[in-house]
Amino acid sequence: MRTSRKLLISALLVIVLTVAAVPFLNLTVYTPARAAEAYISAIEHADAERAFSYLSSPTPSSTLALNHDVLSAAPDLPRDAEAKTVSIDDDHAKVSLSYVLSSQTQTVDLSMVKLPAAAGLFDRWVIEQKKWPTLDLQVEGSSTATVNGYGVAAGTVPVLFPATYLVGFDATYLKSKPERAEVIAPTDTAQITLSPEPTAKLEQAVNKQVSEHLHKCVKAKTLYPSDCVFGYDTDNEILGDVKWSLVREPRVSLAASGNDLELTPSTVEVRIQGRYRDIVTAAEHDFDETLSFVMGGSVIVKSSQVRFDPRRLGDVTVK
Repeated sequence: MRTSRKLLISALLVIVLTVAAVPFLNLTVYTPARAAEAYISAIEHADAERAFSYLSSPTPSSTLALNHDVLSAAPDLPRDAEAKTVSIDDDHAKVSLSYVLSSQTQTVDLSMVKLPAAAGLFDRWVIEQKKWPTLDLQVEGSSTATVNGYGVAAGTVPVLFPATYLVGFDATYLKSKPERAEVIAPTDTAQITLSPEPTAKLEQAVNKQVSEHLHKCVKAKTLYPSDCVFGYDTDNEILGDVKWSLVREPRVSLAASGNDLELTPSTVEVRIQGRYRDIVTAAEHDFDETLSFVMGGSVIVKSSQVRFDPRRLGDVTVK
C-alpha cells in the first residue's frame, strides 16, 4: 500500500510540475520562431513530410513536386536558419526568418498561426500559407517538364520553399537546356519559359516528311505541282504531260528561333522534261531543264505529332 501511495504521489507530482512548466516552455521552446526554424531544418534535410507538419496551406492542385525525391535532388537547400518572433496577437504571429540559400542570405517575413495545442498543453505554431509557392512552367511543344529530374505537368506546379529547382524537359521530339529557379518565400511564383531544341528523332521525322513532300511533288505531270513550293514558268505551249524528277534533296537540319522551330534553308534541285511548241515559230522542241531553289519551312510539334509546313525562300532559278 505504501509503495502504491508513493507511486501515485510521484505521478501527481510529475503532472503538477509538467503543467507548471507549460507556460515557460510555450514561451521559450514552442514559439513561432522555433517553429519557423524547425520548418527550415526539415527542408534542409529534404524531409517533405515533416515540413508539411509546419504548414497551414490549402490543398495543392498537384503534389508531383511536393516530395522527398524532388527536394533531395535540389541543387541547393537552405541552411543556417535564424528566426525572430516580431509580434504575437492571440493565435497569430509575425516572424522574421533568415537563412542561407545558394550562398546568399535571404530574409522573409512569415505569418504564423497557432493550431490546437499538442497533447492539449504545448503551443503548436505553423506557417500560414494562403496559397502555395509555385513554378510557372511555360513549355512550348511539350505538355510535361521535369523538376529536379522528376516529371510534372507543364503549367503551374506547387513546390516547397525555400529551395532551388532545376527545370527542363526532354521529350521524344523536343528538349531544353535546364533552367535554374529559386523559390524564396511562401508567396513566390517563379516564371520559367523553356525554349525547345530539336532532338535527333525530330530531325529524322522532319527529314521523312520533307522527302515525302518532294517525292509527291515530282510525281505531278503539270508545270505547277499542287501544294508544292516550285513550278516551271514558260510562255510556250506545253504539249502533253511533263516529267519531274528530284536531282538534289535538301540537307535537313533544324534550328530554334525563340519558341519556333525552323528548317535550316537548304538548296533543292529538280528536273523537268517535256515537249513544247514555240509561240512565235510554232516549231516543236523537247526541253530538259534543272531548276534550283532554296527551301525552308516551319516545324510544329503538338501532342507528340510533328507537322512540317514547307516554304520557298526566293525565286526558282534555271540552271
